[in-house]
Amino acid sequence: MSLALHDLLVCCRGLENDKVTERKREAERFRQLIRTPEVVQELDRTSAPKTKGSKQLTWDAVFRFLQRYVQRETEGMKSSKSNVTATTLALRQKKMAEISSLIRFFIRCANKRGPRLKCGELLRHVIDTLENSYTCAAYGKDYSSLLLKEVLSVRKYWCDITPQQWLGLLDVYCGLFHSSSKPINRVLVSRVIHTVVRGCCVQTDGFTSTLFSFFSKALLNSRQEKHLPVLEHLVSALNTFLRAVAKNCRTRACRLGEELLPSILRVWTDMRPSNALKEEIVQFFTLQIGIHHPEGAKTQETGAHAEDWSRWRSLLYSLHEELVGEIGQIGSRGKYVTGTRHIGVKENIIKLTADICHQLFSMDRDLQITEASPRSSQTVSSICGTPSKRRRIELSWDVLFGHLQHQRSDFDIIPWLQITATLVSTYPSVVPSRETVPLLSALYQLLAEQRRGERGPYVLRCLREVARCQARIHKPELDRLWSRVWPLALRGVSSPQLEVLSLDLLVCIVKGGLVNVDREFWKLFSGAVCKPSQSAVICLAQALLKCPVPKSASRDHLSVPEGSSSPNLKETLIGWLLMTDQSDEVEDCSRPHPIICSDFPHNIIANILLSLTLKDTRAGLNFLLGSEDVESAIFQEWPSANAKDDLEEIERLYLQFTFNTQSQVGGAYNTLKRTSAEGHFTAISALWKKLEQSLLLMIDNTLNCYVPDNPSTPPECLVRCAGLLTGVLACSVASGCMTEEEATRSQLFTKAKTLAQELSGFVSSVKVKMSEESTMTTLRSIMRLCILSTSRTNQDKVCTVSSRLFLMTLPASLVSELAEIYKLLLGSATRKVSVVDEEESTDDDWEMSRTQHGDDIPLFEEDEESHLGTQRPNNEASSAPGAKSLLTDQHLAQQDLALLGILEFLCECGSMQPVSGQLFKPQEVRRRLLLLVEQIDPGKALHLNMYLVVLERLPADDCLTPEEFDALLRPLADLCSLYRQDQEVCVALLLALLPSIRSLGRTHHVQVEMKHVQGSLLQVLAGFCYLSQTGKCTSAARAALARCLVELLEADPWCRWAILSIREEERPVSLLLPSLLADAHHQVRMLVAMSLERLFLDRRSEQAGQRKMLSLKHQQAAFENVYLKAQEGMRPAKSKSSDVAQDSDDMFNRKSTLLKSLSVVLCCSPVCEKQSLFAVLQSYKENNIEEHLIKKMLCSVSAALGYKEVKTLVRSHLYYLVAEWLSQRQSDERYTLESFPFTLLDHSTLQEFYHSSYQVLVPHLVFLDDFEQVKSIGRCLDRDWMELLADCFPKIMVNILPHFALSGQGPQVAQQKEKAHRVYHLLKDTKCLGKQRIDSLIHSNLPDIVVELLMTLYEGSAAEEDRGDLTRFTGELDPVPNPPYFSSHVIKATLEYLSKCHSANHKSLVAILSKSPMSIQKILLAVCEKAAGTTNAYERHRILLMYHLFVHLLLREVKDGLGGAWAFVLRDVIYTLIHFINSRLVHADARRSFQLDEVSNRSLSLCCDLLTSVCQAALQFCDDALDCHLQVIVGTLTAQVTSQPAISQQVLSLLHLLVSCLPQGAQSAASSCLMSPSRC
Repeated sequence: MSLALHDLLVCCRGLENDKVTERKREAERFRQLIRTPEVVQELDRTSAPKTKGSKQLTWDAVFRFLQRYVQRETEGMKSSKSNVTATTLALRQKKMAEISSLIRFFIRCANKRGPRLKCGELLRHVIDTLENSYTCAAYGKDYSSLLLKEVLSVRKYWCDITPQQWLGLLDVYCGLFHSSSKPINRVLVSRVIHTVVRGCCVQTDGFTSTLFSFFSKALLNSRQEKHLPVLEHLVSALNTFLRAVAKNCRTRACRLGEELLPSILRVWTDMRPSNALKEEIVQFFTLQIGIHHPEGAKTQETGAHAEDWSRWRSLLYSLHEELVGEIGQIGSRGKYVTGTRHIGVKENIIKLTADICHQLFSMDRDLQITEASPRSSQTVSSICGTPSKRRRIELSWDVLFGHLQHQRSDFDIIPWLQITATLVSTYPSVVPSRETVPLLSALYQLLAEQRRGERGPYVLRCLREVARCQARIHKPELDRLWSRVWPLALRGVSSPQLEVLSLDLLVCIVKGGLVNVDREFWKLFSGAVCKPSQSAVICLAQALLKCPVPKSASRDHLSVPEGSSSPNLKETLIGWLLMTDQSDEVEDCSRPHPIICSDFPHNIIANILLSLTLKDTRAGLNFLLGSEDVESAIFQEWPSANAKDDLEEIERLYLQFTFNTQSQVGGAYNTLKRTSAEGHFTAISALWKKLEQSLLLMIDNTLNCYVPDNPSTPPECLVRCAGLLTGVLACSVASGCMTEEEATRSQLFTKAKTLAQELSGFVSSVKVKMSEESTMTTLRSIMRLCILSTSRTNQDKVCTVSSRLFLMTLPASLVSELAEIYKLLLGSATRKVSVVDEEESTDDDWEMSRTQHGDDIPLFEEDEESHLGTQRPNNEASSAPGAKSLLTDQHLAQQDLALLGILEFLCECGSMQPVSGQLFKPQEVRRRLLLLVEQIDPGKALHLNMYLVVLERLPADDCLTPEEFDALLRPLADLCSLYRQDQEVCVALLLALLPSIRSLGRTHHVQVEMKHVQGSLLQVLAGFCYLSQTGKCTSAARAALARCLVELLEADPWCRWAILSIREEERPVSLLLPSLLADAHHQVRMLVAMSLERLFLDRRSEQAGQRKMLSLKHQQAAFENVYLKAQEGMRPAKSKSSDVAQDSDDMFNRKSTLLKSLSVVLCCSPVCEKQSLFAVLQSYKENNIEEHLIKKMLCSVSAALGYKEVKTLVRSHLYYLVAEWLSQRQSDERYTLESFPFTLLDHSTLQEFYHSSYQVLVPHLVFLDDFEQVKSIGRCLDRDWMELLADCFPKIMVNILPHFALSGQGPQVAQQKEKAHRVYHLLKDTKCLGKQRIDSLIHSNLPDIVVELLMTLYEGSAAEEDRGDLTRFTGELDPVPNPPYFSSHVIKATLEYLSKCHSANHKSLVAILSKSPMSIQKILLAVCEKAAGTTNAYERHRILLMYHLFVHLLLREVKDGLGGAWAFVLRDVIYTLIHFINSRLVHADARRSFQLDEVSNRSLSLCCDLLTSVCQAALQFCDDALDCHLQVIVGTLTAQVTSQPAISQQVLSLLHLLVSCLPQGAQSAASSCLMSPSRC
């Protein structure tokens, strides 16, 4: 031991001396020793992880000495007399303060260079101190302050705190808050509670019951709180908590809100809260509205929820009245304020008021409600149940109209204009039709009469929203009003204050077709009325999409010399956009053009300019934008940078698990994208030349006026200008006007290269000005624009070509300069850190990676020392309490942000595929980036953010080689091990892996080459799976992990390599993903449930617009696993809490997960459709799932599958469902026919069910030999049971007779035969139908028996030796039909059996049917009606197989005339087949377009095959029968040759047959049809 440590050890032992004076002297000496550099250095050395286990003095050992010192001093004070003088008491307090100060001083010294003390030891001491009443009174305040500043503000400690320790802190401080003794300042306690609540929400998943109980007690009487900062911290903590638990605990969140809202509302009205507290209260109100009414739902049926509806409605009225009063007060205060001020009310209050108005506004104008206004003295009593007054008030649109009177002042009217605009924009359908005209009339009057003041912009905004929701609604009164608003909007464009909003209003009017566009409108873009701003450009684009462009502009608005012709309007519009037609007074050549001085939506200018050069401008712009709605196209191309609000995500989740949203399975992915579209447009050469010249002039002007240091010509103009040029060229390539090679040889491309060279010069100059913040800001802005121009997020052709052309303009010097600046910035940041290290640290082992410690430390091993996070952010930098995440910008300087911008752009450059003509090498960029990856220090916030950028951006377009991919993923395991306890970083790392997983699914490299890369990625995911299973991951991290597993399954749907090794157990992802259906958190379960289609589909081929189904074996195994895991999720671990609301929340959530899982399978897997539907019915019984919830789920499924209503879906599978239901009786006697959930068929009684379904029930019961149940049905229907047997006779026979013809000797076949024989003998018994009646029924019902027999056709059930010709039209994934089902071989044998039994001379069945030709027609008609009545493509194909089978039987007998009906049969079959061929698209099963092509092709092939057989039979036996049908046949078939390549050869063969086998005259007719199909 060194001398310094020896002295410290002696001093520490002196702190335990029995003499008070000795301890005091040693304490002073301790202060001196602990700050000496030698002692600090030695303690750092002995406390390092690599010296763990040594017996030398460490920081933790010293801290234990201090704890014993505090304990000894406290015991001394506690044992002294309690009755002392004021002087003695003051000395004691001073001594307590000194002790606290010593502890705080030591902790700061220890952790000055990063956390050295163990978090658990620190927290244990703090909690023990606070739990003792005496020590809490003595040191509580100082320790609480210490906890906030020295523990909870340090990221490492924040992440090291275990869930049990968070709970301990929570219990201690909740107890202190409710304590009557108040030993600590309540503001400080509430601040700690706020921080601890955030920690619990971010780092754990638990303690919901504790916090619900705490907030219920703490805020219920909040109006009695004297200190407003206490309420501010508590309400803020409440909001944090509610946002964290709302997804999992909706019922309890609603109940808590209804409980606390009255008291919090009283704080708002009576306690004059600060602005910060008001913001938190408004957030609380907004949260409660969102939780109770997701996306504005008003009723429980549409997704709303309240624990007590009458109480909640009363609270809404009270809240509405208070908000109206608040808005009125804001207006009245504004009238007396001198000077300028913003009149409008804050957006959050407006949004809240609009949401409440939406809930309370009714079609009824007068509503009688309980007066529950907190402004009255009866506030709380009326809400809590005391009798209250009744009054009549008006809550309808008249409330708004009353505030929108033009006589009112701006202060009174503007807030209500804001509310109206927000209400209409958020809920477009909320405006009743009868209120539209009064509303529009009031707004028009306000706009027409406004002269001065500030109401104009608000009126225009309101009109814009009304125009959006009234689009394409035409009424005479509305049309007249809009025609009056139109000129006012045109006039407003000339006002600088109203220009933008007037243009926005014009966009909505034009888009909705509310007014016919006149010449005055086009004048806006043909002169100096307005310059090309973003709003003006969008307005022009919308007009070009909706209206034909006039040939010329009005002469009186332009400076056109006398006698000259009117200019072409398209030319004028090009000139207006590029400002080439402006006068010298207007145009300032010393400044760049307006369109390159500000940001526009990506490529919008280029799209408009190029479309104006096309003959069909409207179609061209529609093609380039991909939409007729400019705003929606912009939203797709230029998404908002803001992250989606978590409240919106919560609301969407609510609607999903209450099944109030349409099923998105198969919908979002079936939309056709522009990637497959090819444009072929004709350009007008004169206009193209005009555009090219104008652009070249603009470029020359930009280059001439560009001065790097001049703020009027910022370097961003160079990027925008180059992006415009490459955008125009890309639009020209996409529209087919030129090739990409021609574009690279054009003058515009050359000019773009010149601009890029200028940009390179500016970037080079940045190296000497990196210390200037303005330069870094400019560099960030340039990088943002470059990233926008090179982004390949949108896969449409314009963006793809534009990105490629832009990258091709960049010189190699620019990329090199950026890489050099990146290195300089990184070096500068490193030097800054190293300066701190030199001053404050000597041997910082906290920043050692797992590799530096040694490779023997396994991934995710429990090791407290391995976790990193030493940054100590400034708590005042953000409103959120606690330690700040390393991912926030607060840890980054302006130079760091510029560095990350450069890195992102370099990743875009490195991830592109190399093309000819490129000036830099992407592989060289990747090499440099990967070298930087090797040098990152994962302990620094900047380096962590750097790695995340590279991980997200670089694996794109399958550009990485296996070696590069390996280098990219090499630091990943160390980072994950290092940050495994930091839940926010874990989430970021997992989400950053998604591009890598997608890249592995698209890679062109062979699997052997990628094996190591796959292994690295799978190792990390396996580690997170293990952490998840052991409870070390929060729900947010598990949700991110689930997303990774979903992407992994999409990349490898067959799980050839997507197999995770978790603690030496190999588990395919296809098994891991469903296991998360039993997760403890609802969001994780629902995320997995909505992603289950990956288990049934191979979506890797979606780029071609197709998705391939997985094999039958895979799908059946997947369904069984999904249902098993979903049922496991229905059995949660028993909770110690007895909270009924908690159990209600959890059970409802788990039921929703089960139903959502089954609904996804129903929608995406035809082969598992029946099983899934039966699982729904079984869940109804086994899991007590509410009927209304099942009906809502089935309603969404029915809509997705194309069924008109739920009962149609259920009835289509009824035979299978009943058979499965009754088969469960073998193991569970509860499964009786009476317990079948017939209410799902819209039957309210058992009798109704029997009456509508006995045709399905009786045949199956007969086959089960359950005649007692048949008799029961007869009694219920008041009918003789034998009459029921006679009514159902055809179906009964179909259940019995085919079993007689079954081949094979297996035990199952023998059992079925034996059962059939037994039942048939029972039917022949004289006590039943008897043989004579059976024979009579067979004879009279023979056509029906044939039809029912055909309906059992399923070739998949045939044995290998029994497969017939129809097998070539079947597929592995053809769903099994309702039982019973038999192969064509069995059906033919059964038909032959029928004919032998009922024909004396052994005639064929067709010959027997031919005796009554109507029988054949009846059978054909019945089969065709079945096909027409189904919406299922597979079922329609199966019915076509039946048709094929029966028609072939008829064709064998056509030579005998079919009882004189041969001509009818031929004609009927020919036209039926032609109808099937022509109507294949009409019957397209839109829910499953990914499988339609395969089934549709088989159906077409079958129709062609049957049509060929019919034609051959007709030519063989009656050659003149085809003459009158020839034109129709040939006309139909010739259209299929080109439109259906899959059957073109089959069609051509049939056409050849028709031509070659017909007589000479008919051959000529057929040939003429082939040469000119249109004449046919």
